[in-house]
Amino acid sequence: MKLVNKLSLLLIILSAVMYTGNISAAEIKIGVVDRAILLQKSPQAEAATKLMHQKFDSRGNDLTAQQNKIKDLQDQINRNGAIMSASQLQTLENQLDSLQQDFRRKQDDFQADLNTQRNQELGDLQAAIDKAAQKFAKAQNYNLIIDKGVAYYADSTVDVTDQVLSQMQKDFKTQTNPPSNGRK
Repeated sequence: MKLVNKLSLLLIILSAVMYTGNISAAEIKIGVVDRAILLQKSPQAEAATKLMHQKFDSRGNDLTAQQNKIKDLQDQINRNGAIMSASQLQTLENQLDSLQQDFRRKQDDFQADLNTQRNQELGDLQAAIDKAAQKFAKAQNYNLIIDKGVAYYADSTVDVTDQVLSQMQKDFKTQTNPPSNGRK
């Protein structure tokens, strides 16, 4: 799949060069962005991580507590099962089965919710990266900005990751501090 993406990118670049015809190679301005760095260091990524913690840490801690309760009950059955009456043992085993079923259901729900939210946040973050790269490219008159993951080689002089990160930081500040339209 990566080879197909790289070949597609190469065809796009060649098409752009052929399309521009009269433009010399020195006039074409190309930049490379390391998306992985932007996914880690941007304020949007930090905000998404914080949101994920706010939404899911409590539920994760509840699941851990329930898992510990199951383990304690299992240990109690293993330790004292031989000296318990059959009815006591059956009651504890039924309780254990019920706790395990409830735990699996909650764990599945938690994982589904976590994956849905993670995908949403990642999609929003990808969109923010794309928007910032486009803004930067237009402002700095770049003809092409590509992802480092699709380039076979990119000289450090074409790496614009820091500049796109700076644009993302500006966008984040604008997004979190909207203009007051002259009101105070």
